[in-house]
Amino acid sequence: MNVSLDCIIFGLQRFGGISNYWERVLEFMRESHVNRQLILPKQVLFSGYAAAEDATPSRIETLPAKVSRYLPVRARADTVFHTSYYRRPSSRVGKYVVTVYDFIYERYRSGLARQVHTRQKLASVRSADAVICISHCTREDVLQFCPTVDPANVHVVHLGVDFDTYYPEPAANEAMEDSIVLFVGQRGGYKRFDLAIEAVRQCPGMTLGIVGPGLTSQEQALLRARLGTRWSALGPVSSAQLRRLYSQAFAFIFPSDYEGFGLPVLEAMACGCPVVAAATASLPEVGGTAAMYAQEQRPEDFAQALTALQSTERRAGLIEAGLAHCRPFSWARTGTQTLAVYAGHPPRNEAR
Repeated sequence: MNVSLDCIIFGLQRFGGISNYWERVLEFMRESHVNRQLILPKQVLFSGYAAAEDATPSRIETLPAKVSRYLPVRARADTVFHTSYYRRPSSRVGKYVVTVYDFIYERYRSGLARQVHTRQKLASVRSADAVICISHCTREDVLQFCPTVDPANVHVVHLGVDFDTYYPEPAANEAMEDSIVLFVGQRGGYKRFDLAIEAVRQCPGMTLGIVGPGLTSQEQALLRARLGTRWSALGPVSSAQLRRLYSQAFAFIFPSDYEGFGLPVLEAMACGCPVVAAATASLPEVGGTAAMYAQEQRPEDFAQALTALQSTERRAGLIEAGLAHCRPFSWARTGTQTLAVYAGHPPRNEAR
C-alpha cells in the first residue's frame, strides 16, 4: 500500500493536540512498514517531530505553511492521500482521506476566520473518499454541517493514551496536603474556567490547581475575589510533571461546553485521578461510566459531584473504574483502525 501523509499541521502548530495525534499516525505507519511518503511544510514548527530520526522519503514544500495550507497538494495517483488539516490533492489519487477533529470554529468563532476555515473543511469532507472522526460526537457534527456527505464514508477512530507517560504514581499521594482539584489546559470561552472556580468556591477545604498558560491579571483578580488563597498557578508543565499532578490530585475537573474528544479525561484516569466532567458533546462518550458528570453547566452541579467524591469508597471505586475504562484507548488501536480505513475495512460506527 502506498500512503502519502500530508504533514501541514507541523507547520501550523509548535505544540497541540492535532500535531500530537498526527505524530502518532506517522509513528504507527512507520512501524507498519507501509510504503509511505511524507509531505512536509517548508518549516516544521512542531517540536515533537524528530526529522533526523525518520528515514521515510519526504517532499518539502516550497511555500510557507501559512500560504500552502490553503492550496491543493501534489500527490501520486496510486496513493492513499491522508491530510492532517483539510487540504485536497491537486489531482485524483487512489483514496483521499481526511481527519476531522471538532467544529469549534463553526460553533464559537465568527467573521472571516470562520468563513475561510469552514469553507476549506467542508470542501475537504465533500471531496474525501473516507472521513475519519475522532469521536461519534464529531461524526454527528460532520453529518449535521455537511448533510450531503454519505454517512457510510464517515468513520470513528478514537484517540489513544500514551500509557508509558500516563500511569499512577502512588507515592505522589503522600505529598498531598490539600484536596487539589486540577484544571488543565486553555481557559478561554467554551472551556468554562469560570465554572471550575465557582465549583471549588462552593467546596470548603478544596483548592484549585491550574495547569496551563500564565494567568492574566484579570484571572488572578477573579481568583483572589472568589477563592482567596485557595488556588495555585502551576504553569505549563512537562508530561512527567502532569502525571505527578494527576496522581496526587483529589480530582480533575473538565467543565468544557464542547470538545471534539477530550483526551485529558482519559489521561487523568490513566493516572488514577477521578474525573468530574461536563455532560456535553463528546465527554460522556469518552468518559463513559468511569467519570462523574454535572447534570447541567452550573457551578452547583460540579460542586455536588466534587463533594460526592469525599466519600472514600466512592472515590476509590471511580479510580478503579477509570483505570479499567481507559485501557482500550491505545494509540496502537488508533493506528490499526486508521490503516483499516485506508484498506477499505473501517471500524463499525456504533456508539460506545
